[in-house]
This record gives sequence, C-alpha cells and structure tokens, in this order.
Amino acid sequence: MGYAVYYRGEIEIAPPLTGGHRAVALALSKREMNDQTQPIFDAIAASPEPDLPWHADLFTIAEDGASILPDEDESRYGLRLWLELLVEHFFEPAGYVLNGEVHWTADELEDRGSIFVKDNLIEAVVDVVINPGPSWSPEHFADKHLTDLVRELVESSDATGGSLDLTVVSAQSVEALRTALPRMEDFAMTLE
Repeated sequence: MGYAVYYRGEIEIAPPLTGGHRAVALALSKREMNDQTQPIFDAIAASPEPDLPWHADLFTIAEDGASILPDEDESRYGLRLWLELLVEHFFEPAGYVLNGEVHWTADELEDRGSIFVKDNLIEAVVDVVINPGPSWSPEHFADKHLTDLVRELVESSDATGGSLDLTVVSAQSVEALRTALPRMEDFAMTLE
C-alpha cells in the first residue's frame, strides 16, 4: 500500500447530519460523482484550492450523523484537506459546525501530529519529538520555536535609562514566553 498513515480521533458534527446529508458526505469521501455531489465538486474545482486529496475513503460518518470517524486502519494522507474542502463547500453552507481532533502517526517516528477543528476552523500541527538521551548522558535541548522565543526575549533586553542592575525586556517577548511555558512544563513532566 506504500507509505501508511494511522489516524485516531473523532470530529463532532452539530447538529447531526440528516440522512440525506450523511449520504452526500459519504459519497464525497469516496469521490463519487452524482447529482448531489457534482455541484460540490464543481465548487471545489472553481475555488482557490481546486485540487482534491489524492486519496479517498479516509473517513466515514457515524450512523447517527453526529461525527466524522477517520479510517483507523492503515490509511493515507489527505484527511486535513478533505476536512477543509468539505467544511468550506458542504458542511458550513448547510449549517453544520465541526469540532474535535484527530491524531496521526506514520511509518516514520517523526511523522506524527494532530488535526484540530474548532467551530469549523481547521489547523494541522506536527508533533515535536524530543529525545533527551540516555539517563547517564542526557542532552537537553529545545525545539526551534522555544529557542526563538528565548532569543527574542534576550535580544529585547535594554538597560537604557536605568541603572546597571536594571534590565528592561519587551513585554511582548515576555508574554510569548509566558504563553509557551505551561506547555513546556507539561512536556517536561512527561519526560520524568
């Protein structure tokens, strides 16, 4: 099957899809052309993002129409793009709101992340894998985002107008670091 991706999670649909809308969503996921799906595929083709994901059948719709369930067996890439296209061209125009998250892993350890959906906004985030090394020789390091935050904080320091023991730093840099700190602390606890 080639490069495999494994999804887990669920995206809630509110209100639950009607039987007819569930059938259309399933047909779209399979790239089936029929009277109901053709206008949606035409709208996608005319949009700034005209390409469909290469792979179909990456998800199903729960029997009650209340959630999107990704294929949890060996699957393919493309779920994020499917969600974006269907929210824009099908779910949102029909009055549906999606919320939830789906996580993916793949054949390569570094290839994993999450697709977050909140009130029809979709964002994919790649996981950062940190290997601290063996207990007898740990190598502590930070990812690029954290390193950039600390660098900006240090570069924003200034003693102008104050005494030698007073250093002023940018409030914006401090706030960015303050926002990232709880996530860093949570991650550090998982390493212990």
